[in-house]
Order: sequence, then structure tokens, then C-alpha cells
Amino acid sequence: MSKLNWIEIKSINQIQKSSNNYILIFKHSPRCIISKMTLFRFENAYDQDVNISYFMYVDVIKMRDLSNEIAFKYSVCHESPQLILLKNEKVLYHTSHSNINFSILKDYII
Repeated sequence: MSKLNWIEIKSINQIQKSSNNYILIFKHSPRCIISKMTLFRFENAYDQDVNISYFMYVDVIKMRDLSNEIAFKYSVCHESPQLILLKNEKVLYHTSHSNINFSILKDYII
């Protein structure tokens, strides 16, 4: 995790405390080449003019229980790599694998 200011999620409370902002969650497996490539592509396409307040990630290897808790709480099946956009505790957009694309994501942000 490098080009963006990613915050590693250790607890679901970190997400809830920031809920009135746009929060981007990236579920990432550092052992998976697809996840690494997807993250690299996403970071390179990122546009700083987009109003995302928090970039958070979950290492699904180290924090599998947390990843499952996020999936349950937000009714989004667990996948990796996976991108979830939240605001006010609601999922605005989610996608996974090769469908992770910054240009599509920014259409969901006002």
C-alpha cells in the first residue's frame, strides 16, 4: 500500500466513526498477484479531485474475521480483491477483481 494514504482497518469501529464521509475500503490479499496488480492499477488511475475522505484496507490474510464482519454488516459477499464505497453506513458501490476501476468508482461520488 503506497501511493494513497491507506489506513489499515483493525476494527469495524474505525469505519463507523467516519461514516458521514466517503470511505473506500479495499480488501487486499498481499499473497495474491491479482490483488497486487489491481491495487497498482487503481492507485495509478486515482484522481485527487475526487472527494474520498478515507482510504482503508483490510489484509484478508491477517484479518479474515474482520473481512467477514464487514461482508456481513454491509451485505456484500466477501471477495478479494474487493472495493467497497461507503457513505453514512450505506454501500454506494462495490466490485471485485478485474472490475475494480477508478473511472467507474468516481461516478458514485458527488
